[in-house]
Amino acid sequence: MTIIDYYKNKIDYEIVNYYNGLKEDLSILEEHVNTLYIDRKYAEECLNSSQCNPQERRMAKYCIGALTSKSTKDIFEEQISKILGITNIDTKHGWDGNDEINNEPYEYKPTSNIRNNNYLTANVSIRDDNIDIINHKRNKGGFNNYEANFVIVIIDKNTSEFVCIYKFKESILYKDRIEKEIAARGRNVKRWCYSTNINTCIEFSEEHSEKYYKWHNLKFF
Repeated sequence: MTIIDYYKNKIDYEIVNYYNGLKEDLSILEEHVNTLYIDRKYAEECLNSSQCNPQERRMAKYCIGALTSKSTKDIFEEQISKILGITNIDTKHGWDGNDEINNEPYEYKPTSNIRNNNYLTANVSIRDDNIDIINHKRNKGGFNNYEANFVIVIIDKNTSEFVCIYKFKESILYKDRIEKEIAARGRNVKRWCYSTNINTCIEFSEEHSEKYYKWHNLKFF
């Protein structure tokens, strides 16, 4: 097989990544992928059914409210830990999960804010980013912070299905976050959010020759 033949087509950006060894399939626990989708479907059916009593309807409404809330993603973050097969961390400030075998912490960024049906450009944000957070001073006890992982998860807002999951090393964002932090301080901005997306993280991974992992729901691709 002649690799150079593949470079003639645009679509072979994916194949280039395959041959340079940077992109790999993400290993997940498939049995947890559709849990929230099934729960939401059950709740919606309950609300539309005359067989459900008032309490069941209230519980169904709470379920849908949690799955569609724009202010919190806690329910998705807990499910991401199950999908990845790692320990969930539910404290408000700090890491979201930890691979106890390798002692690697995880930061999750689930989003349903999809632009023009392009999953790879959906932005995620690190709120109130600052130099202490960037330098891993938060929640530092016991974790191998310099091997931290940054996980972007795209959620279909209409069904609560997991569309795709990408895992990157958080360190690929370090330089860009520092530059944005310096720029914000130069403008006397007291609080700011750092934004990124899957495409940008892929570019940074390639720039640093850092491996990244992906899982796609074939229903959406």
